[in-house]
Amino acid sequence: MISGLSKAEFKNFSLITIANFFFFCNFSSFFLLPLFIKRLGGDEATIGFIMGSFGVTSLGSLPFVSFLIDRYGRRKFMLFGGSVMFLASLGYVFVNSLSPLLFLFRLLQGMGFAFFFTSAGTAASDFVPQSRRAQGLGIFGAFTIASYALGPTLGEAVIEALGFRPFFVYASLFSLIALLLVSFSSDADFKHSKDPSGLGFFRTVFSKRYAVPLLTNLILAGGFGSVLNFLSAFLKTRGLDVFYFFIVYTVTVSLVRVFGGGISDLMGRKKIASPSLLFFSLSIAAMAFVDSVYKLLAVSFLFSVSYGMLYPTLSALVIDRAKPDERGKAMGGFNACFSMGTNILTFGFGLIAKILGFEGMYLIAGLFVFMGFLLFTFCEREEGGS
Repeated sequence: MISGLSKAEFKNFSLITIANFFFFCNFSSFFLLPLFIKRLGGDEATIGFIMGSFGVTSLGSLPFVSFLIDRYGRRKFMLFGGSVMFLASLGYVFVNSLSPLLFLFRLLQGMGFAFFFTSAGTAASDFVPQSRRAQGLGIFGAFTIASYALGPTLGEAVIEALGFRPFFVYASLFSLIALLLVSFSSDADFKHSKDPSGLGFFRTVFSKRYAVPLLTNLILAGGFGSVLNFLSAFLKTRGLDVFYFFIVYTVTVSLVRVFGGGISDLMGRKKIASPSLLFFSLSIAAMAFVDSVYKLLAVSFLFSVSYGMLYPTLSALVIDRAKPDERGKAMGGFNACFSMGTNILTFGFGLIAKILGFEGMYLIAGLFVFMGFLLFTFCEREEGGS
């Protein structure tokens, strides 16, 4: 798997990686939430606002969780985040109309996500050496993506057979499994931050060392969110099932990250990230032309291969530049940008979809990510360093 790990490191890395898989089964199941919002009478803009509200708290929580995990450890905040996600996901059982409860539970899910995923990603990086960091984070990310097949695919079947309330129970149970696995893990030895105020997060995130990779991550996340947050509603208009996209996405990204996640360890981060961004932008624009299963499979494959390379490469680049006592802040900044892209920008993409339709939205989102490709290609230094 990953060479150079002790038995204790391997055990803890595995527990955290598998726990994150189950947590993301809960998270990814809620890509089907637009179907519930549609059932309640919501339109594209309503979907955008409700889905995007997740990003308000996931983003707002990151300075706090980044400070806390650098100072007090990772495990206890994984437990906190998983508990919040479980309760919030279960709460949808009590929603019967387009009420403020939809926003409340989505906001709570955002907070739970920020605490769990930032803690888990930082903990995983603690257990792998720098020379194997992209490989380790690639494997961690592969298990994350594998959840996208199980959560939404089985979730769609649960909705069709039993309805939405059993679906919300189904989705929430994944976080309970994650909590059980985390309870058997322990923190790695790491240099505790002595930052007394938590303001170090902002100094880290806004420093020149991270500017280009973090802004690039925000832009690509906007494109990522434009696809996944609206995918189920868009494919219904074409008479297609979301199942086809997520199966290709899960298998392809998982294989790319397991077998190719460490390529940037050997070839360099920029040489892998730059062409991946170009193909990622093209895949998003191509989504506008999907009108058959075959086109959906082809676009999903291009989307998945390019995105599969981007997460381990960019996240490793950011962690490479982090000082020993600011890994949590660096990972928090990386996740903050991703959260802004996938959730906050969803508000805007929802409005674009309402005015121009899903096709116009995907073309604009593809152009948006192409701008990120230009930014990274011409502004990023060849290789990272402090």
